[in-house]
Amino acid sequence: MTEQMTDGQAMLWDLNEGKHLYTLDSGDTINALCFSPNRYWLCAATGPSIKIWDLEGKIIVDELRQEVISTNSKAEPPQCTSLAWSADGQTLFAGYTDNLIRVWQVTIGTR
Repeated sequence: MTEQMTDGQAMLWDLNEGKHLYTLDSGDTINALCFSPNRYWLCAATGPSIKIWDLEGKIIVDELRQEVISTNSKAEPPQCTSLAWSADGQTLFAGYTDNLIRVWQVTIGTR
């Protein structure tokens, strides 16, 4: 199980033993978390970006950011607030505060 914290940390727990396993620091507020269905990955919606952790190595293996084109230099980028994987684990769907769903093809290791 994971627990998202407003201080930018995701805490992972072993529910069978009721103990805290470790904490991952995203460096930003975490709005949503989801596990990959076919890899040992945890994704975190952190502000305008999505961080993907490899839980075996406890490292960030990718950070997804959309390109924002704006005529207003003071405009804040939309925040990612929800995440869902496709059943095959190749596609990540992300909902943002600009009412758009962005679709990511995740192919870490082949970039």
